[in-house]
Amino acid sequence: MNVPHSPTKRTEPASSQPAPHARELIKLIVGLRALGAEADLDLPRIAVIGDQSAGKGALVEAISGLTVPRIRCPMECRLASSTTPWRAQVLLRRRGAARETTFGAPQHSPAALEAALRRAQLAVLHPTVPLAVFEALDDAAAYAPPPGAQGPLACSHDVVCVDVEGPGLPDLAFIDLPGIASTVAKGEAQSDIDAVTQMVRDHIKGNTLIVMTINMRDDMNNQGAARLARLEDPIGCRTIGVLTNPVLMQAGEEHSWLRILQGFAHRVAHGYFITKHPSPKGLEERISHAEVREREAAFFDTMPPWSLQTELRPRMGTPSLTSQLSNLLGALIRRSIPGLRVQAEESLEAVKRSLDRLPPPPSDNPMAKLLDILADLHASVQALVAGSEGSGQLLQQCRRAHRQLKSDILGTAPRFRPFKSKDAPDAVSAARSEPQDDLSAPPPWYLDDVRAHIRCSMTRQLALNTPFAAKVDLMCVRRSVAAWAAHGAACLAAVHAATRAELRALAQARLGACTGSPLLADVLALLDDVLECHRARTAELIRFQLELQEKPSTLNDGDFAAGREEYLARYRAVRKCPLGGRHDAAVGDILERLAKIGLHATPADLAKLLPHDAYEEELTLMAETSAYFCVASTRVVDDIPCVIDHGLLDALARDMHGALVAGLALAGPGADARAARYLTEHPQVVAERTRLTQKRARLEAALQALRAFQTAAGPAHDAAPLPTADCPAAPPCVLRGWGRWKVSDAA
Repeated sequence: MNVPHSPTKRTEPASSQPAPHARELIKLIVGLRALGAEADLDLPRIAVIGDQSAGKGALVEAISGLTVPRIRCPMECRLASSTTPWRAQVLLRRRGAARETTFGAPQHSPAALEAALRRAQLAVLHPTVPLAVFEALDDAAAYAPPPGAQGPLACSHDVVCVDVEGPGLPDLAFIDLPGIASTVAKGEAQSDIDAVTQMVRDHIKGNTLIVMTINMRDDMNNQGAARLARLEDPIGCRTIGVLTNPVLMQAGEEHSWLRILQGFAHRVAHGYFITKHPSPKGLEERISHAEVREREAAFFDTMPPWSLQTELRPRMGTPSLTSQLSNLLGALIRRSIPGLRVQAEESLEAVKRSLDRLPPPPSDNPMAKLLDILADLHASVQALVAGSEGSGQLLQQCRRAHRQLKSDILGTAPRFRPFKSKDAPDAVSAARSEPQDDLSAPPPWYLDDVRAHIRCSMTRQLALNTPFAAKVDLMCVRRSVAAWAAHGAACLAAVHAATRAELRALAQARLGACTGSPLLADVLALLDDVLECHRARTAELIRFQLELQEKPSTLNDGDFAAGREEYLARYRAVRKCPLGGRHDAAVGDILERLAKIGLHATPADLAKLLPHDAYEEELTLMAETSAYFCVASTRVVDDIPCVIDHGLLDALARDMHGALVAGLALAGPGADARAARYLTEHPQVVAERTRLTQKRARLEAALQALRAFQTAAGPAHDAAPLPTADCPAAPPCVLRGWGRWKVSDAA
């Protein structure tokens, strides 16, 4: 908490001359702001705020020597002392623009500058009208918009800037903000007042010295500017108060205003100044700026109670205020430079990372670039089909589909039971020990069923000569082919779905950045067409392969014969009394004796010595059918995956590049234009790249200016100590190191 100024130890304003280096420091920040760096960096600044009719405009005119119109947008005044003739240039800083824009020609008189400022404000409040229209207005027309222009904005965040240099001017830069209204005037809306209030709050945040204009005609507690300053600077460490209109002070209020000026009430870190500006009659006399300052000094020297406050005399008058503002701003800039450089470097690195995350900008040779993209996509698909290292995900999914196909095909095997009928005791006992059959599977075949089937097929055959038609039909080839077709189609569908998903993922990865054109959508559609075409052809090949299985045929006689014997022995063993139990010892002795003479046999082989079975013909047909199913199913389980691999995957890898080039029409007349359209960036990407590129340019220019200044200024500016508090009871502000300090430190 701050305490009042001590009569013996107080903060004294400087003389009318600025502190050393203040001019260079202010010039640096003005240059950075002109580069647009304010959009990226928290640049030090002075903001002048005040209620409407609080004397803020008169204060600005007193500091700058300019006649400023009533403003409805921020106005930045940048003053510089020089030995050259007086000269001013108006500029506009549009919200979001990279740099300031020059408005009109340089002005060489304050009167001409006043008209130029009015034209500039009209341009800001009519953003849809070209600037040239307002630049061409004569001085008499600078008070009204051009004919046909739409109604002006109530206020604008765009800034009217004015650079003024000439003899006797202070080295100072500040931004003048629109006056704060407390009531809604005729023709205005509450939203207009709220917009101005928010604008003021936005401008006094952060690294800002707040110049709070206080009208001595009104009670301090009723000042809107004081309320906003407290909201953004609660402990007053960035605020300096300026009391205006002392001649309008109510009788008997001298003591309360003196307490504020002395620091006993409404304390702020940098204290208060008091200024006096010409009355309306004085303005009509059009007295010079120098005479205004002389009358102000005479007022404070002769008019009580001010003339009696000798210890407060350094806080009276515009020159003292101007000098103090210049020194405070210089000190603030000096302390901020190292932090601004760090902030700029960090922001620049962040911008570069954001630019790196964007897709590459369009190529100067779009056709070559697009062909390279398609070739890269084609190479990725070839690696996927070949199962190259790091690209095996598709073939792994295909292998799962192949294994499922094998399981499904084997599940269609004929279901023979070597029992007389399902009601036979041995059949019932065997059925109990087996797992339950699939309800969707056809019923099993028993010996009586097979015998009936043979008899239905007999024509002129002799006994024990099973008709070939009976074998063909019983082998269930036609029945199996119908089931195999469904399983083959399911395998093809699984491979097709996996391939399509992988293709879309590859296309998205290679072309996903081309969001400003239909390239990705067109490529995906073409890939789907190619894939569907080869899927249909592959389905036909699978059907052809299965049609070949409808007639029993094989040259694999060895496997067929071995299978026939194996199944026949198995069925016979089930049919005949097992050589086990009480005969185990005898069977073992026989097998041992046979082995001694070089005949190696099994109990199943011994079963063949048992008497002839009445169902031998039926058992033989069962064994032949089961053996042939093994041969045919093995063939199908191998052939269908090969057909899918060749007809779908290999064909896709072979044909996709040509299909894409032809489908995208990348050959023939107009191909280059089509390629350029396909590589057009999305408007959002273009806007983001433009924004980041402009920000990078601003930050690079700001960093260059900061480095150049630090190099030229030397270590005195790089390692400047923080200003120390002059008053022991006015603690330094922890926010940005603000506090009351000596003017000598500010230098």
